[in-house]
Amino acid sequence: MEFKMIKPPYKYNEQRSYKRLLNLHIALLIVSFFALVLKAFYFESASEEEFKLSFDILRSFDSFLLLIVGVLTSVIVEIFYSLNEGTVEKFYQYKSYVDPINTGLLIALLLPSNTPIYVLALAVIIGVYIGKIVFGGYGYYIFNPVLVGVLFAQISFSTNTLVSGTPLLVLKDVLSGATTETFNLTRLLLGHYTAIAIGSTSAILLLLVFIYLCVTKVIDLRSTLSFLLTIILISLGVGYITLGQGALNFSLINLVTGLTLFGAVFLVGEAVTSPTTRETKIIYGVVIGVMTMLVRLLGDAAEGVVFAVLLGNLLTPFMNRTVTRSNKKRLIKTVTYSLLIVIIITISIGFILQGRLQESYEAMAFIGGIL
Repeated sequence: MEFKMIKPPYKYNEQRSYKRLLNLHIALLIVSFFALVLKAFYFESASEEEFKLSFDILRSFDSFLLLIVGVLTSVIVEIFYSLNEGTVEKFYQYKSYVDPINTGLLIALLLPSNTPIYVLALAVIIGVYIGKIVFGGYGYYIFNPVLVGVLFAQISFSTNTLVSGTPLLVLKDVLSGATTETFNLTRLLLGHYTAIAIGSTSAILLLLVFIYLCVTKVIDLRSTLSFLLTIILISLGVGYITLGQGALNFSLINLVTGLTLFGAVFLVGEAVTSPTTRETKIIYGVVIGVMTMLVRLLGDAAEGVVFAVLLGNLLTPFMNRTVTRSNKKRLIKTVTYSLLIVIIITISIGFILQGRLQESYEAMAFIGGIL
């Protein structure tokens, strides 16, 4: 057997790369369309105890406008750069538009519907040019350009991209004891709640798209599943320590709302910026899951997926250099240590939220003694 070593960043051969981008393109168009349709539906009070489902297409207009602006801005930046490089003839074919359209849609989907158009346009310009073109285009960047643009918008225009009343923000208040809240599971699954981003839509829709991308081999299940399992384990553990019987609901809300599923479908398994070996993919998913929950539970921000994936991108070259050969023994060791780390972090977060720091230290010392 011949092994071929490659250094990150990397890209597939042109045919395989285009096929991957095209399947991702189809998935993004589906999510964008149904996100707009679902946003047009809303519940209105028919009486004090009853609600009826209504439809108003104008409720989706702001989101539709942002998606269009995101796509147009991304395509224009790419075309202007191609004009400067003398390669504009490649845009005579639709295949050259696929990646720019994907980038524009993703940035728009990761921002809330109340984002000003100029903020979105700046985010797309930063993401496409600084995050991708400067590094040499698709396949050569070290940070996901979509997240570079989104992070720029969130940091530079925080008040313009702020959304209050999201389920994850409500959970922060529940954990602090400031309020109690009852969530409707049907609404959560259908995406009928105050969303942190346009792409934070129906969990059912995102799961169906997830299956499609798995079948078409766009998603690498090792990094994606390790990310989702980390989210589930930490939220279940922290929920049990802090809420007791409410642990299952706490975990479910963390799983189906926010950017958890959207990140699992479109961000975590992004080929160019993720690791290359089996073990590093597992570690990569765990790192992103842990950082996501740390930001959500201990940080000021309601969502941590964007920061977490960028941190994973930063660690990818190091992980690829550290793990150069995959085998069964290394796999078992990786899974075992990853699970232990997740357990330690879960216990620590739970005790920190309750102000029980001493018990957290004792628990970590006990696990350390076993190891």
